[in-house]
Formats: sequence, C-alpha cells, structure tokens
Amino acid sequence: MNESEIILSIAKGFFALVRHIGLTRQDRKLKAAEFLTSLAVTLEEAVAILRLGQYPAGKCHELLLHSQNMVSAIGDVVGEKEAAMYAAQLKESYEIEQLHKEISGKPEQEQERSLTVLDQAAGLFRAAAAYVRVSG
Repeated sequence: MNESEIILSIAKGFFALVRHIGLTRQDRKLKAAEFLTSLAVTLEEAVAILRLGQYPAGKCHELLLHSQNMVSAIGDVVGEKEAAMYAAQLKESYEIEQLHKEISGKPEQEQERSLTVLDQAAGLFRAAAAYVRVSG
C-alpha cells in the first residue's frame, strides 16, 4: 500500500469508528470534529497543490503533527487504543510530499487516480467530523 491508500484506510476506519460513539460530552465531540476537519483540510490542500503540479511544501509536517496529536485530540471520543493505532499508521504514511515525485511525469489519468484516493480520504474525514458533531 502506498501513502495515499494507507491514509484512505485510516479515513475509512475513523468513519466506521464514529458511528459507534457513545455519550461523549458535546464539547469533546466538537473538539474531535474540529480535529478531523483539520485533517481533511490538510489533505484537500495537498491535493489541490499537487493538481497544479506543484510541491505541497509543509503538508508532510502537518500530517505528522496530526499523527502526534491524534490520541490527545480524539482518543477519549473514538477510543484510546484505536486513536493510537491510527496515529501510528498516519505517522508511517505522512510523507505526502513524496507523492509529487511519484506522480510527476505520469499520464494525467494516472496522476488523477492517485489524487482521487486522497480526495476520498478527505471526504471520509469530513463525513466523520460531521457525524461526530451531530451524534446523540
């Protein structure tokens, strides 16, 4: 699995997790939703930059920071163990800037396929955030 596919796998896992959120305090849910939205924004910005054929400087570091803060940001909402597992996976796949090198020079369809995977991940993080905001 490449970095994009790992990130999509993490997003799918989070989306599945949030459907089972218990009676977490509303203020914690909002903080967790903000974190998930921030993660989505990082991915969306990286994809937009990559679509322009530019290097997404700083996006690796943003994803690394998300991985380092994941447990404290959402562990009490989605489960400490699960948050730690996804944080470790994100830490292993945070080097999204390498995608620039991987897709440069490839046919446009192939580039778009790689970027669509990250779009899907961002969408799932946004959906998870929305679900957390409105969950009972």
